[in-house]
Amino acid sequence: MSEKAQQAQNVLANLGTLLPDLESVYKDIHSHPELSMKENRTAGIAADRLRAAGYEVTTGVGKTGVVAVLRNGDGPTIMLRADMDALPVREATGLLYASNVTSTDHDGNLYR
Repeated sequence: MSEKAQQAQNVLANLGTLLPDLESVYKDIHSHPELSMKENRTAGIAADRLRAAGYEVTTGVGKTGVVAVLRNGDGPTIMLRADMDALPVREATGLLYASNVTSTDHDGNLYR
């Protein structure tokens, strides 16, 4: 087996132990949506988890953005981008982690 294949197998072998924690974070963030440029809680969660994983973290990028860098020697650079904003609306899915958050837009109109 090649070294890359072995590395991929090692990551996938541990995936089952990571999923409950990742699901918990997903449900927490899903149930607490935040408008664009107001993602303070979500950004804090992301920054804390990235720091705990050993990343160099910079917060407040473009107001609520988070940048994380993991240095592990020479080699290719991988960049990922993700959105954190959501519309805070009362969700009618019936899920235990459904959003019950409401907010107003910049003009004071309630999101529905």
